[in-house]
Amino acid sequence: MAHELPPLSYGYDSLEPYMDKETMIIHHDKHHKAYVDNLNKAIEHHEELQDKPVEWLLENIDSISQTVRTAVRNHGGGHFNHSFFWTCLKKNVKPRGEILRAS
Repeated sequence: MAHELPPLSYGYDSLEPYMDKETMIIHHDKHHKAYVDNLNKAIEHHEELQDKPVEWLLENIDSISQTVRTAVRNHGGGHFNHSFFWTCLKKNVKPRGEILRAS
């Protein structure tokens, strides 16, 4: 199982004017994709890791060979964090509670 770049659940221009389309394309299609590509490259010669979800790789990082552990942690972590990040972005959400009071 090669890890894949998850598609956005909204258009690249959906967050304008806060994030412009070009920024979204660069951040998703180039930056996040680089994490995915480099994670796949790191585990390319480790068949025992290839079918593992990124969450498993990160939760079990100490069991991964030291030859690829740093690459898995860095690129797998970047992939996981960005996958989560995209789900947190929303348009037209008004701040509430402590965030509203701080603004």
